[in-house]
Amino acid sequence: MAYKGIGLLEVLGNETRRKILELLAKEPKYLLQLSKELNVSQQAILKHINILMRAGLIRAYEVKTGSLGPSRKYYELIRPISMTVNVFKGYSEVKIYDINGEVPENIKGMLKNIENAIKRDIREMEMVFSEVRRLIREIDNELREIREKERALLNAKCRVLDLVYEYLRKSGLPMSRSKGILESLIGRC
Repeated sequence: MAYKGIGLLEVLGNETRRKILELLAKEPKYLLQLSKELNVSQQAILKHINILMRAGLIRAYEVKTGSLGPSRKYYELIRPISMTVNVFKGYSEVKIYDINGEVPENIKGMLKNIENAIKRDIREMEMVFSEVRRLIREIDNELREIREKERALLNAKCRVLDLVYEYLRKSGLPMSRSKGILESLIGRC
């Protein structure tokens, strides 16, 4: 998957860029902040920022610092993504997902309640925050259950492929035949 000439996996493969994204996920920051927090030169941070911007993950905006001072350029995350990497004998996959689109049905109603409360009255914010905390806990619990099941299924897939590899190794089949068998078993989703 490429974005504006840059492979997203290549972009995210760099630890400094991942750290920049982690910091910007929490709040917008300006160049000097990023440089100090990551203990990396401003020039190096700027190169990483340009790559992240070309990949469409962050954007810049300016804020006037005062009547006499120059404006300050901030950077913020604009595109939430999720990445999954699975690599084991006989199988590998890298999936990058944009986090947008549909919300599970059981959560839509709660989101609507929060949206409505925010629109109605600022004095309801404590109730809104309480609902948000509850909703986030519910989402986190569901995600935890899904990840546990995913790990168990990946473990099962890994064990099955280990058994197949062991069988093919012992069978004495030519490598090209073994490879063909593996490809036919795994397929591509």
